[in-house]
Amino acid sequence: MALALITGATGFIGSQVSLRALQAGYRVRLTIRRKEQADKLRRIFADYEKHLEFAIVPDITVSGCFDEALQGVEYVLHLASPLPTPDSEDLVTPARRGTINILESAAKVSSIKKVVITGSALSLVPLGEPRNGLIVREDNEITYTLPPESTILTLPPMARYHASKLAAHKATLDFHSTNPPFDIITLHPVYVFGRNLVQETTDDLGGSCGLLFQSLFSDTLVSKQFLGVHIDDVADAHLRVLDANVKGFRSFLLASETRSWGDVKRFVEERYPGVVFSLRDDDTISYMTDAKRAERELGIAFKGLEVMVQDVLNQQFELAASK
Repeated sequence: MALALITGATGFIGSQVSLRALQAGYRVRLTIRRKEQADKLRRIFADYEKHLEFAIVPDITVSGCFDEALQGVEYVLHLASPLPTPDSEDLVTPARRGTINILESAAKVSSIKKVVITGSALSLVPLGEPRNGLIVREDNEITYTLPPESTILTLPPMARYHASKLAAHKATLDFHSTNPPFDIITLHPVYVFGRNLVQETTDDLGGSCGLLFQSLFSDTLVSKQFLGVHIDDVADAHLRVLDANVKGFRSFLLASETRSWGDVKRFVEERYPGVVFSLRDDDTISYMTDAKRAERELGIAFKGLEVMVQDVLNQQFELAASK
């Protein structure tokens, strides 16, 4: 039974990936920052306790921090990365250094066959607003040159997040150029929506699902159009790329069909007739994503807008009713 190390398991995506890995029969070692974080994860994964273990890594920016945790591991799934918040400052350093550190530590462990780095669709788009007419693909040529750190710190939270994803992906590309002894796969989801394993109350709502919920009940949209991928498809992709047939260095954009916020508005008003939504009726589509590589090579049939939105709303309504 192969051992997989997963970082970021306390988060929305990482928890689902961890569950899928356990369900698929892997032994799973989860990195956590603090010992007490293991208690909640043990409850969530109680059915798989015999195949679950933990490694404490307090600070992913410290060189060598993953050395001990990676001993005996065959597969590495690196999802830990800072998220943008109104009071977040430096996102670039932990995103870049965390990526560099896990790759450098993995290179010291002969048992490791593959490292999967979870980035973002923003890793494939130059810093700034995507231009109208752009089609985001894995092989688009872009510049990874970032402004000085002092300038990045003055940017809005989402722009700083964008910069962090570019920095982490550039670090991965640079490391790959050194010919490491294992395969490297990078995954690039757009906004990820669906049920959240680690959310226990409505007060815990945040991240991409929080942004979607906010958009439905305010006049502020997450993006110019609806760019989404279901959490199930993202978790599924992480397990599919562990297949021995996915070799070398490969990147996969993870995205459902690009839709408009007008499509979202029409769906929620029909599906939830008693709920008052504040969403604007906006049919703008300014740029697109092309995830055909993941569909073709990984065999993923991406779930649509309706499933994503419904799963987010239903979970929040259920949690609100249980108060």
